[in-house]
Amino acid sequence: MDGGILFDSTLILERTLVFQSQYPVISLRFSAMNRNISELNGMKMCLNHSQSGIEEGLAELEQDFRSWLEHPHQRVTWSKLMEHLVSFRWVLDQHFTRVAGEGYLENVACQRPGLYSDLREIECWQCRLIDQLDLTIHHVQNYDPQRDEIADMAEQFQRLHREILEEECQERQLVERGLA
Repeated sequence: MDGGILFDSTLILERTLVFQSQYPVISLRFSAMNRNISELNGMKMCLNHSQSGIEEGLAELEQDFRSWLEHPHQRVTWSKLMEHLVSFRWVLDQHFTRVAGEGYLENVACQRPGLYSDLREIECWQCRLIDQLDLTIHHVQNYDPQRDEIADMAEQFQRLHREILEEECQERQLVERGLA
């Protein structure tokens, strides 16, 4: 033998069974805690995946706004931007539904009830973001070259972009606090 410790799996199993029989409540709590941590880690992975889709959509829209700003009289660039805005609005709404309302963050708050007030703040923020996106869509849809500046709409979208990323960060932080 090289001086290392040899574990007998039979002995470990026997001790585990004795512990569980002597302390069933503690054993069940450890099992439930491990299951909850595993569920929260799974939610974290799903949240990260969903958020990466949001970030990709935002980057695509930034590019669309730049193209429209460079080619303001090309109907194709405007149409592409409109299509991506409407599509992104649906993606963002679906993301918020999965994340907040009875979604990932709701499950985190169930595990840690002290986080409910933060969850409600995020939900209100999400509603405001959807409203701002709807306003951006409305402005782009009703663009009039005689009175509207594309640069102003692009700037408005950049502010919205930053705010969406901030909200996504708050979602991640809430999950992290739930895992702590």
